[in-house]
Amino acid sequence: MSTTTDKSQTAVRILVAEDSPLNQQVALKQLERLGYPASAVADGSQAVETHIRTPQDIILMDCQMPGTNGYDATVTIRDREESLAAAGTPVKRAYIIAMTANTEADNRERCLAAGMDDFINKPVQLPELEAVLRRAFSDRATALQRDEIIDPIIIAGLRQLRLPGQPDPLAEFIDLFLREAPARLDAMNDAVAQNDPTSLARVASAAAALKGSAGNLGARQLAALCEEIEQTARNWMLADTKPIIHRARQEFDRARAVLETIKAG
Repeated sequence: MSTTTDKSQTAVRILVAEDSPLNQQVALKQLERLGYPASAVADGSQAVETHIRTPQDIILMDCQMPGTNGYDATVTIRDREESLAAAGTPVKRAYIIAMTANTEADNRERCLAAGMDDFINKPVQLPELEAVLRRAFSDRATALQRDEIIDPIIIAGLRQLRLPGQPDPLAEFIDLFLREAPARLDAMNDAVAQNDPTSLARVASAAAALKGSAGNLGARQLAALCEEIEQTARNWMLADTKPIIHRARQEFDRARAVLETIKAG
């Protein structure tokens, strides 16, 4: 069991939402033992207020609390995150871990429906707490990597285009992009290989088109590479576009993997 504190651990904000003073103190001592400083609140409304005032990285959320319970608090936090993202405000998603009494009222389906990310049974045991925190950091690292490839604010904005009773247009946008992009990349490669008087113009045209569609879906790095290809072609340097096109194809593969995950989710 790891008990070494490093800078990455001390930089993490962890909040315990638990109405029992004894359970609060046990959880805080367990987190301290694992090297994670944390704070505590007594109900869901305090958890929401604390998170709004000082955004938390991880929230250990008791499901059954008087007043605002953990489910309702989580729904409020998730709604706020979605609203901020749709308005174009950068927002870091809190990782919420349900602390459940493992009863019929505390079922995992209800936790997932509320927007919680993981679960831990009460009374909380130190090895299980360490394991759930490791999963939290692993998931957060994956989310950060995904956000570098596909801008989550753009995706949130596209989700807002859905009309009641209609299919989600985001899935259609993703399908269109995944069909279009390989054809644009192939067109660039073919133009470079043919090296005829029309090659420069064809490379620039295909790059400009892909840049636009990549930008519309939040594939920022792919759009930037397409901009580089376009400018290189317009500067009459056809051979120099070849390695950039290769990098763009690699970036498209990364973007495709993330977009397929977004579509499936």
